[in-house]
Amino acid sequence: MNSSDPFQNLYQKSIRNGSATPEATKEYFEHSPLQKKYKEGKNLLNPYFTFRGRILSRIAFGCYRVGLESPEHKKALELSFQEGFNVVDTSSNYGNGESESLVGRVLAAKIESGELKRENVFMITKSGYIQGKNLQIVSELEKTNRGFPEITYYQEGCYHCIHPEFLEDQLARSLKRLGLETVDVFLLHNPEYFLMDREKHNVPETKAKEEYYKRIKNAFVFLEQKRKEGKIQFYGISSNTFPENPEKYTATSLLKVLDLAKEVRTELGLEESGFAVVQFPANLLESGFLEKKFDGKSLIEIIESNGLLPLVNRPLNAISSQGSIFRLSYDPKESQDEELKNIKGKLDAVYFWEEEFLQILPPGSFKYTFRTVTEPYLNQFQNQDHLTQFLERTVIPILQQLIAQIERIAGNQKQTEYIERLNEALPLLEKYVHFHNIQNSHILYEKIVKFYPQYQGWNLSGTALHLLHSSLKEGVVLLGMRKKSYVQDAETSFSAPLTTIQEKDWKQFEV
Repeated sequence: MNSSDPFQNLYQKSIRNGSATPEATKEYFEHSPLQKKYKEGKNLLNPYFTFRGRILSRIAFGCYRVGLESPEHKKALELSFQEGFNVVDTSSNYGNGESESLVGRVLAAKIESGELKRENVFMITKSGYIQGKNLQIVSELEKTNRGFPEITYYQEGCYHCIHPEFLEDQLARSLKRLGLETVDVFLLHNPEYFLMDREKHNVPETKAKEEYYKRIKNAFVFLEQKRKEGKIQFYGISSNTFPENPEKYTATSLLKVLDLAKEVRTELGLEESGFAVVQFPANLLESGFLEKKFDGKSLIEIIESNGLLPLVNRPLNAISSQGSIFRLSYDPKESQDEELKNIKGKLDAVYFWEEEFLQILPPGSFKYTFRTVTEPYLNQFQNQDHLTQFLERTVIPILQQLIAQIERIAGNQKQTEYIERLNEALPLLEKYVHFHNIQNSHILYEKIVKFYPQYQGWNLSGTALHLLHSSLKEGVVLLGMRKKSYVQDAETSFSAPLTTIQEKDWKQFEV
């Protein structure tokens, strides 16, 4: 390893061989608390299904926004393995490589303690993005004319590439961060960035699509070689545009991709193609995957008829037709009006305390306070992610200046007092946003119960997950279980047998 490698501290100390096998996943399934709790019967859903002989959990630990900095993420991942979730989905760019590294550390510890075998776990990772530390590496290489071919320079800070030379580099780094000799699935991560870039530059669609699928085919040839070397078991594509209308410029056609996979199999003389997995967004507000718009078939029907494994992302973070991000979280048992009033009262108390506290600073020496940068916007946040982005990009940088000023003028003790009060206030903001947005969630919930009365009394997230299980039949929902409570909540989606999905009903769920 090169000492100048920015990822060096994320690599595992040892590399473990093996990959998910039918025998080991069956053994894991038989001893799983999930299997014992939700044995398939009249009123329950089996939390597992079989893909290519391997028994997989219907829910995967999704590693987007998971990293080493949070002990909570580590505990949640550990709990997910203990409870019986044996599928993990990560990516080279999640947490700037930290996501893969965390998974590697937790997996290594579980294996060393005898709680897990490498072969119990179905590991998925992805590559394509050039951001953060990868961008740093690429920029340094380009200074000496050693850059990777066919990079899409989409925008400042975000490039993209699926050329074999780049994929070779990325797969090697991912395996070292995970501490594994083999990943079970390696996906091209949102290759449609190429089309998005070409559309932006007014390149004719036919010309752009020809080059797009040529690059995907070249990547498939490379990935077949990696299968032969034992670095991956299966490969596929994660694309946000699989469910899009096929006439859209940026749409990725699964039918065309399947043709490419067949061409590669024939040209290489393979008995079986390694192309086996597709990932795409699907949720109550984004139901394009159910629409019969691909030569009279839906995306799910094409996946099923070709024996592919569907992976669904964004199950609870939906994007409405108006472009608003909508968190599918609501408990009909909660009394939102009373709770909202109570939370606002607690926030007002913090605002009043801050006003009194900041009298320790000279009048006119500061422009912004916690109150002035949060209170005017309380009712404008679309969901928790929207709030988090606002806090990270706006509130925290501003308050850091105020905190530094408090230390300079009033000393460390006063600074600590202010920080501690802010730490108490931030969870109140999260609760306020949650309860304020419940009204839209309530409307959606009532629509669902109208069409599917069996969900009466369920919470919205459990309902959304169960409807996805029902639509996939045999597939994996990628869930961001960053907290132990999220892992426990995920189990509720197995509390009923599969529902018969009516695509026409889902059209009514728009809010």
